[in-house]
Order: sequence, then C-alpha cells, then structure tokens
Amino acid sequence: MPFVALFIVIFALVLTPRVDAGQQSPLYLEERQAIVKDIDKYDWIRLSSGEWLKGEFKAMYDKQIEFDSDILDTLFIDREDVDMVISGRAHSVRFNDGYVSEGALLIGPSYVQIGANKLAYLPKDLVSIAASAKNEGGAWYAKVGVGANLSRGNTEQSELSATVDIKRRTATNRLLISALAARTSNDDEVTENNVRASGTFDWFYTKSLYFRPVFFEYYRDPFQNIDHKYTLGAGVGYYVIDDQRWEWDIGMGPAYQRTQFANVGIDEPSSNSTTSVYLSSNMDFELTSDIDLTFDYRFTLAEQAAGGNAQHALMGASIDITSDIDFDISLLWDHLQSPIANADGTVPKKDDYKMIVTFAVEL
Repeated sequence: MPFVALFIVIFALVLTPRVDAGQQSPLYLEERQAIVKDIDKYDWIRLSSGEWLKGEFKAMYDKQIEFDSDILDTLFIDREDVDMVISGRAHSVRFNDGYVSEGALLIGPSYVQIGANKLAYLPKDLVSIAASAKNEGGAWYAKVGVGANLSRGNTEQSELSATVDIKRRTATNRLLISALAARTSNDDEVTENNVRASGTFDWFYTKSLYFRPVFFEYYRDPFQNIDHKYTLGAGVGYYVIDDQRWEWDIGMGPAYQRTQFANVGIDEPSSNSTTSVYLSSNMDFELTSDIDLTFDYRFTLAEQAAGGNAQHALMGASIDITSDIDFDISLLWDHLQSPIANADGTVPKKDDYKMIVTFAVEL
C-alpha cells in the first residue's frame, strides 16, 4: 500500500496545473513535499479555487464529500467544488453502471484512478465512495436531538422529545435507522406519549434504482389505542430527481403488520395481524448551505380490523448552528382511517398533529 500511495501522489502532482519549475514559488514546492511526506497519515483534497485541505476523506454520497479536518472539523463540500482527491487509504468506489472498485484514491477533474489502475470512468460517473471493509468505521453517521419545554407554577407542564438518526453508507448499500419520541404531561396527567422507530436496508442496483430487502417500523401511541404496532416488509425504490440540491426517491412493496391495541371492549380482539402494502416518498432539498428541508410521506394500505389505511407525513427544516450542532424543526401528521374504539366505547380521533423542536448533535 505505501508504494501504491506514493505512486498516486506522484501521478497527481504531475497532473496538477502549475507553472514552470523555475517559476514555482517556495510555498508551492513546500506543499508538494508535505503531500508526499504525509500521504500515509492524511488525505488531501484540492478545491476548485486551488486551495488544499489536509485531513481524512470520509465518504462521498448524495453529491457531497465528507471530509474531516483537525482544524476545521467535519466539512460537507459539494462535489462540484472539489478539483482533486488524494488518499492512500483503501476506499470502496461505486460507479453508475454498478461496477465497484477498491483501493487508494486519485480523482482529478477528468480522470479516476483506483490504486495503480487508471479507469475508463469520469468523475461524473461516480455514485458513491465509502470506507472499504478495512476502514468500515468511516461509513457511519449518527445524529441525536433533544428538546424540552418545562412550565412550573400555576401550571405544571412538561414537553419532552428526542430524535435519533443513524446511517451506514457503503458504495453499494445503505442502512437507515431513525427514531422519534414525544411525551407531554400537564399537572401530572400524561396527554401525549408516542414512539416511532424505523429501519431500512437498501441495495443499489444502478445509480437510481435500489432494492429494499428489509424494512421495519415500530409505532406506539396509546391515545390512538395503539399499544404496539410492528411492520415488516420489503420493496423497491427509484430516484426520480437526484441533482446537486434536490433529491426525491419513491418506494413501494408488500409488508406484514401486527397491531396490539391499548384497550378494547369485551369480546373484542386485542390484536390484529394482516398483510399490507406501503408507498413511500422521501424528499430532501438544500435551500442554502446552512438550511436543509425534508419532506417524508408514507401510505400503508391495511384492513379495517387493523385500523384501516394509515398515513404518516413529516416536514422538517435543519439549520446548521455549528459544524456539529443543528437546530431542527419538524411538523408531523398521522392519520388512521378507522381507529379502534377503546374499552369505554370512545373512538380516537383520526388525525394527530405535532411540532417538535430539538437541538441535535452530529456524532
């Protein structure tokens, strides 16, 4: 590997635009020497402005490069703003025709080299870059958010919320895990207490088409007479839009659903199991470099005995405060077509709305 890394550096420096040797500034010569000297310790990226960054190349996904700098912390840089990538560490690289290669990186304005092999691909053919099996830790991403609103005095009220977002990305697949919990109490009486957690595993067949071997969701909301609801399914998805600022993918597939009700009338079943079909839509839009907007929607077709068709929508905004801390606002809507009546005969409302505000930390 050291020999391959040194070969990559020499090749990169030969192709890097520069003036004649007699006109090169001492600073430029020092930069070249630093890259050769530190190739086993650091990765390097050259911005389109000509600036060099030293640190650790984490991944390239969703047309963004994740780069960790000791001084600047974690950076997310648009791929179009990066002119060159040099890394002596092994990475797994996936192209838009499904081909995957693994090795040290040398990516320039018009060429892609993996290890000692210069490939017949252009940078625009890249779909994703992630840590290889030898460096799997670099493929993980985690974000945890907490929100609270406490009132004391004439009114004793507490509103607590928490969010978790975990991702693992490789050149060929992705694992997405998310959870959201909210609890509200007023004068020691709980008025809201719900949890939603989901996980998906996707395998990319092409740049736009992916297969979902497994999808899992857990939902709990006693006020909707749902003690526990489990959904297990599979499916297929497709990216309708995938450009620099806007991503939109849709998915669908069959699922198995089991619901345990919080309380029901005498002689009424306390649980229900059914097959179902789900349709999903996930949209991300980069409004500015510091503000990201999301809109997720899922429709689940189910029988009346399980509560009927269900819909879930989330519209959110994430605002960067620092490189690691975000201010997140989420608006949620849950709809159940035919809620199951409680033991006393009351029927829960079909629609629930909530707004959750959290401060989130990227780990």
